[in-house]
Amino acid sequence: MLLMLILQVIIMLGFPVGLWLFLRRRLGATWGLIGTGALTFIASQIVHLPLNWALGLLGGGRGVALWPLPLMALIAGLSAGVCEEGARYLVLRFWRREARSWEQGMAFGAGHGGTEAILLSLLVVVNSISMITLRGTGLEKMGLSGEMLEQAQAQVNAFWAMPWFMPLLGGLERVFAITIQIALSLLVIRALTQRNAGWLLIAVLAHALVDGITVFLSGLKWPPLALEGIVLIFALSGLALIMALRPRPTDVSRETPAA
Repeated sequence: MLLMLILQVIIMLGFPVGLWLFLRRRLGATWGLIGTGALTFIASQIVHLPLNWALGLLGGGRGVALWPLPLMALIAGLSAGVCEEGARYLVLRFWRREARSWEQGMAFGAGHGGTEAILLSLLVVVNSISMITLRGTGLEKMGLSGEMLEQAQAQVNAFWAMPWFMPLLGGLERVFAITIQIALSLLVIRALTQRNAGWLLIAVLAHALVDGITVFLSGLKWPPLALEGIVLIFALSGLALIMALRPRPTDVSRETPAA
């Protein structure tokens, strides 16, 4: 379990950084645009997290969390889609107006998704250290008693009882998510280059679909491997979209002008 936790953190930290370096070397991506993508993700969460709290999606036991699972998953997906794709659109529309190419979209999306992975890896580190500490010292020494002791003990037991491969799946999920984030960024850039809000709508709905189905299937208690298989399908679809939107070199006419 400890080995898998370490591997999870390595993937969640190493893949984004490696991708950023690769994009800088192969596509000429700038740290400024990668950083803009990172700031865009953070800005989107400043709106997204309070919105989810207000809706009852965070905190539990109230609001949308009490709705039937399909409706709750739909609202959760739309909340993520509107906040993140809206933030992407506003930043690219009013701040980074020069970022309109496929290469720039790749850098921007990698910064967005990579920062999410890095921040989540920090949460994994903090949670893992807490569980290791609690397992070693014992909850009784923490001054807990009664219902609080039972709840804390249940969390510790659940952590150490999860299958050994779960941390590895968590790391791979971030790889899948970054791929999807890049594809969504390219859709937003297409909305700007073609001056067609329909592409932005597609990005919002695609984001809502990915998150909504994930929430829905999690609520149905799908096995982790099956659930990550669905996310993999979304990631492969995102990869196909990335390649489809990649610009092709124009054919050069070889006709000889008349004398």
